[in-house]
Amino acid sequence: MRDSDSDHKEEAEQSEEEKTTEEKEQEEKEEMPDSESDHTELPTLHVGLIPAPKAASDLSDKLAGELADLLRDYVDDEYSWKVEIVVDSYIGAEENAAKTLQQAQSISDDKNWDYAIAVTDMPLFKDGEFIVAEVEEELALAQISLPALGFAPLLRRVREASLQLVSEMHHGSSEEARDREQERVDNMDPGNDKNMHKIGSRELCKAGPLNRFAPIKRITVNIDRVTVDEEGADTTVRFIASPRANGYMRLTSGMVRANDPYKVVTTFKSVVAVAFATGAYALIFPTVWMLADSYDEIRAATLMVISFTAMTAWIIIAHKLWETRSETNDNKYLIRLHNASTVFTIGFGVAIYYVLLFFCFLFAVFLFIPPDLLESGDGIGRPAGLPYFLYLAWLITSIATVIGAIGAGLEDEETVLKGTYGYRQRLRKEYIQRMKEEADEKK
Repeated sequence: MRDSDSDHKEEAEQSEEEKTTEEKEQEEKEEMPDSESDHTELPTLHVGLIPAPKAASDLSDKLAGELADLLRDYVDDEYSWKVEIVVDSYIGAEENAAKTLQQAQSISDDKNWDYAIAVTDMPLFKDGEFIVAEVEEELALAQISLPALGFAPLLRRVREASLQLVSEMHHGSSEEARDREQERVDNMDPGNDKNMHKIGSRELCKAGPLNRFAPIKRITVNIDRVTVDEEGADTTVRFIASPRANGYMRLTSGMVRANDPYKVVTTFKSVVAVAFATGAYALIFPTVWMLADSYDEIRAATLMVISFTAMTAWIIIAHKLWETRSETNDNKYLIRLHNASTVFTIGFGVAIYYVLLFFCFLFAVFLFIPPDLLESGDGIGRPAGLPYFLYLAWLITSIATVIGAIGAGLEDEETVLKGTYGYRQRLRKEYIQRMKEEADEKK
């Protein structure tokens, strides 16, 4: 009887282990969804997406469900396409374009994919140019730099860029191949436009309203060797942000988006509370009323700029967010990019903070100040209309922002990093801080 019970127990444990294994496999599939076009009678081509963790993998997950059908509609309908996703942390940690492709090649060979696209959230700089995307046709490898695509709409741009890169690898990157593809695009069934816009055979993604000022340029690199085993190896086709000012603009806006600047307000919510409490208390004194009545527009605007700049600069200085060449071995272009993204991220968050405070004070002005007292001889001594109340709220917002800047410098360092930067940028800042601490210990 004991033997029977023992057998049943072992079978139950084995069943539970099998169930646990199946559940784990199911969870892994849910975390990295794949897709396949529903044409099993056709030969199958496998496309692998290799995103960095967090932002890049989230975008890839959203894209994976539709990419297989889009590849059949827009690239080649004589094949059934299967899309697989493998998240790799190295893709998002390496700023060297050649090394990123080398890692993608290793994963692609291991998975036996026909084509592979690495999706990194790092800026890529190569041969004096900012890389938006590039294709190694002979090795069937490509990569996309998310920050270089700009601020928004990102999902559409990644979708169009992925289709273009697969087209370059599948049909060829030569001028003749691109001409044939352009003819096919021109004759494409208009019904396909329900999913995405048709773009030219030499365009990475559809041109937006700013394309004249911030174009993405396609260049072909003539090479004698086709390898990514060496650092700095050339690629067949590159999509670059040219001129350089365009590259800085695209990358900075993309890096600001990745940092999610809306989080700055929630990070400094205690600062907002202190600034509002201080400003609301000041509103009960006639001196502030008279200042609002005496300040002209230029003086009030100057005070706003000073308060805005003071808070932005103080957050950066107090929490040591500014990078220098002595702290990192990165080239000057990358340091400029990271510093620019920091300034715009903090600045964007402070702008939201300022607007939020303005509306809070506008409500407080009507709530705390009796109109009769305001218009009396102890106040401004004249009738006060809506323009005056708006002006008073504007002035007190600027004063409270300067006060808030002092409080912002007292926030915890870790809290500031989490609230100011996205995942990848935060890892970089934490690494730089560790390097500083180790250098200080050695002194």
